[in-house]
Amino acid sequence: MISREGRREHECMSQDHSNANLSILKLPAIVTGLFERARRPLLPGLKGASELFVRYLRRKPGRGLAVIYNVDEVKRGRRKYSNDLYRSVSLTLDEQALEGAYIRFSETQAQQASVALQSSGVVRAEDLGLSVQSFPADNSLPALAASCDTTQQSLLLQDLQTAARQQLGDQDWQLVSATAVPVRYKPANRCVIRYSLSLEHLSEKTSSHKNVTIFGKVYADPQQALEVQSLQQKLYQEQIATQGCKVVGYILDLPLLPQPLGLNKILGLTFNEAVQPANPEELLRLGGRVLRPRMEYGRGGEITNVIVPAEELGLTAIALARLHTSTVQPHESTPRTGAKEAKRARERALLIAASNPTQAEVVQRLAQQLAARLETQQPDVYRSAHGGFKASQLLFHSHRVFVVDFDGFCLADSALDVGYFLAYLRPSGLWYSRPGMRQWFEASAEVFSSTYRQAMLELGSTRATVDGILERSRLYEAALLFKIATRRVNRLNSPRPQELSEMLKEIAVCLSAEPGRIYGYLPNHG
Repeated sequence: MISREGRREHECMSQDHSNANLSILKLPAIVTGLFERARRPLLPGLKGASELFVRYLRRKPGRGLAVIYNVDEVKRGRRKYSNDLYRSVSLTLDEQALEGAYIRFSETQAQQASVALQSSGVVRAEDLGLSVQSFPADNSLPALAASCDTTQQSLLLQDLQTAARQQLGDQDWQLVSATAVPVRYKPANRCVIRYSLSLEHLSEKTSSHKNVTIFGKVYADPQQALEVQSLQQKLYQEQIATQGCKVVGYILDLPLLPQPLGLNKILGLTFNEAVQPANPEELLRLGGRVLRPRMEYGRGGEITNVIVPAEELGLTAIALARLHTSTVQPHESTPRTGAKEAKRARERALLIAASNPTQAEVVQRLAQQLAARLETQQPDVYRSAHGGFKASQLLFHSHRVFVVDFDGFCLADSALDVGYFLAYLRPSGLWYSRPGMRQWFEASAEVFSSTYRQAMLELGSTRATVDGILERSRLYEAALLFKIATRRVNRLNSPRPQELSEMLKEIAVCLSAEPGRIYGYLPNHG
């Protein structure tokens, strides 16, 4: 199954361009051919016919192309689907092998290129800048295989036992067995792994057993793992110290992030508590599913009610305010300034305009207006910021929210996180003028913004500071909409002019917002 983003990229790259040397549709055959020439099976023990189906595809300018394929068996004319990453192969293309959306080499060149099977298990065609590999082989993420190894001789078992003991607060638990299931993998970058542990507790009279889940994340750069885990540990301890405080009517009884449980410095592998309800009957809800539009319809199909997830938006706003009032400082002391975001906005506008010449003038004008204003923005103080705060980084259960993925933790204007969240809160249906989407977004944004404002005030920020954050957030919101437009609209040179037009309207609205007005709320006058 192709992800939503991967599907769009796949559609765009599979278009028949006369200047393209090789279509992305030919890549599965190229992958299979390279494995055959290296005399290596796609998967260990694979027998019979199989097909490759796109699981993940990402093209980022300057960072090449990465594709993950599920290897699905074909039996009696039917496919046997698998979402198991252990039954996947990946392909990476260096940036020099690409020109925008096009692959520079031809199918014939791919078939004739020299191939080397490396000791890591990667099949490399150096002249083409092309690598193919079965999971978990990955030259740029060399610790991945060891991070997935839970056999009895694995050195990882001691780390997992230590992490489990820390989570349970008892050093007498013994690890009996462990399994590792990779759940989110970005080739050459990082991988999130779910470890399921079976533990035994021995005493003089009885023994007891417990199953524990821990999440690990292995990084291409071990230093990044060390810095991220150090920051998370400091933030977690600070949150523990503030337990019992009451903000906007909610008692802060738990930290806003999962408990860090150590790391393996050599592998660049961090361990963290798995967020899960104490009551097994209660569900863990993903932020991307919770913070999406829901409607009630009448018999004639008309919308009778737009359902806004007010509690979850309020919890999210309080969590962000807690983060923004933290005293924990990132390792990188150089702040992520408005000037940096202005530079990125200009770069993104150039990419969009190049593929959408009919709208280039509007794109460039809006980008120039935005950049000019961002460059002059200066907060009273740069604060701790998440750096990528959006619904997909949130988990909900038991009337609580947990924030995950602090890889982008930085010093920044707090308006960055607020604008980031609001930009990504917009449902995709907004770009197609679907009924109810505007009403849902406006109402949701107002709940989030007003709760954030109240939480910041209760946590000690001044009215002027908070009003400034919310006003500047509209600029960062516009900047992140340019990012979304680059990924969604200009994805691999696919114009999508109607979708782009709607996004440009949103950017213009952010830039022309009445001073002090935040989604129908005037903080300076209330």
